[in-house]
Amino acid sequence: MLIYYTQELSCETCGRTFIFRNYEKERFAQRGLEKPKHCPLCRKAAQELRKQEIERIESERWQQKKEEEKKIFDIRLNEWRVVAKDDIHPADGHVLYVIGNGFDLMHGVSSSYYAFRDSLGRNSALLHAFENFLTSEDIWADFEEALAHFDIKAMSNGFVVDSWLDILGAYDKDAGESEFYQAGEAAANPILTAVHELPRRFRMWIETLSIGTDDRPLQNMFRQNGKVLCFNYTEFVETLYGVSEDNICYIHGCRRKKKYCPKERLVLGHMPCEDTNTYDFDDVSPVGPKNPFKLSMIDAAQDYAIQLIGESDEVLTKNCGDIISAKGTFFAGLNEIEDIITIGHSLSPVDWDYFLEIASRISNIKDARWYFGCHGMRDLDNLEKLLVKLGINQSAVSVFRTDDIAVTPLKDNILTGTLKKLPVEKKLCTSSDGRWLVKTSALSLKIVNQESHAVDYETVFSSSVSDAFFVLSGKYMFAVIRGVDSGVFLFRIIDNHWRFINELESIQNQSLINRRLRCVFLTANEIIFVYNNRVRKYSLSDGSLVSNKALRNAPSYLYSGVDISQLFFKKLLK
Repeated sequence: MLIYYTQELSCETCGRTFIFRNYEKERFAQRGLEKPKHCPLCRKAAQELRKQEIERIESERWQQKKEEEKKIFDIRLNEWRVVAKDDIHPADGHVLYVIGNGFDLMHGVSSSYYAFRDSLGRNSALLHAFENFLTSEDIWADFEEALAHFDIKAMSNGFVVDSWLDILGAYDKDAGESEFYQAGEAAANPILTAVHELPRRFRMWIETLSIGTDDRPLQNMFRQNGKVLCFNYTEFVETLYGVSEDNICYIHGCRRKKKYCPKERLVLGHMPCEDTNTYDFDDVSPVGPKNPFKLSMIDAAQDYAIQLIGESDEVLTKNCGDIISAKGTFFAGLNEIEDIITIGHSLSPVDWDYFLEIASRISNIKDARWYFGCHGMRDLDNLEKLLVKLGINQSAVSVFRTDDIAVTPLKDNILTGTLKKLPVEKKLCTSSDGRWLVKTSALSLKIVNQESHAVDYETVFSSSVSDAFFVLSGKYMFAVIRGVDSGVFLFRIIDNHWRFINELESIQNQSLINRRLRCVFLTANEIIFVYNNRVRKYSLSDGSLVSNKALRNAPSYLYSGVDISQLFFKKLLK
């Protein structure tokens, strides 16, 4: 049996104490270390320095790669009819502009998918789902296309499903259907997270975008009475060049908030049937003997997980045919178009159906003039393939460069990127007599004497403390970490000063505070956790496990002490 211990150590770098937990022991043992020499904050700072150095090296490599690509791009452009953007003079009233995200980028808008990634934050469950379960090499280069490539094997193979069934207690005798379904949902959680969280977080980010320059580099090209097929979610083509909203089709929705109207849905997703072999994989079965009942449960849970994944993939699919039908009035009005100018659009296959619809609607398509703005090799490659799809000869179109467009950033935008976020200090609780205050900042926890305004105790955890509370007239304090690395920590006042006592031992494969916990009682000497069919008692003197008994229908019995369940459940009840 694993010997359970949590230690309070001292950092050799900053001198602060920090909590070294049992679950971290194996991680350090793999590196040949018995225990760490530095606190999590100092380790995090060292990691940040290493990351900055890696980013510097990668940036230099990226810059070198861009320079090499530019040379090839310059050579490849010789195969095309290239025109200067200022020499494009479209027919007044007979021009269609096709606007992509590059249009916003060339006007100083931080609208790349890399910027969206950065807006999520490092601890985002959505970011974790994308970066660990999307299989594309660079998911943020073409994010919509990458959404078609969730790693189904990683989510729903036999090992994963078996583990979730075990962790959630689906094999237990008293388990019901809910445990089974929770296991399937847990396996499919990465793509379920994408379905539930992506629309909300994406809109939050889109609504923060603003124009980053006063320059108008495309002034000569725009006609205010021209029509615009806008793939962006922003209204900047109106703001920058005065195009009337009546002439614009925001094909994937617009972020604009209209009075008394619900927010428009922002369409984001991959093309249908992008990865038809997604679900065709050999089953990976758990190693070791399994009885027939468990094997059949694993198969059923795996089927359920794959069903959820398939349904979620449908939600993440962009159905261009339905969108075109919904915007039929706009496309029907393109019959007299003579000039089609594409600006800032990557010409990705996910949007080819729209270009095919444009070509089919123009009456005199043979005489129509096509202009494509290209920023690099990727645009040229996609353009070549698109022209084949449209049945248009390369010599019949003109290309203009957009990689040479440079604008002057607004001063406010320059300053924004230099500001570094400081850790936010959060007050968790105050003792009943008002003497002690518990607050957190980043990974540190402090107990402050409010009479002297001095920090009486400070330590650092490897995860952020979620909440804390005093008990028994302020003699004891519990700190709680929730989430993946959840735990309950006991502190005690000794000789008028606070000291860390111990971490209460968790149940194997489950946190101490879990869905089976029904109530918690406190006596003068013990804290008692009552679950469905188990009772665990811990000593308040040293935090050790006093007893761990199986007891059928445990909540129906009477227990001594004060019921303090709400202190542990309050976060779960919100």
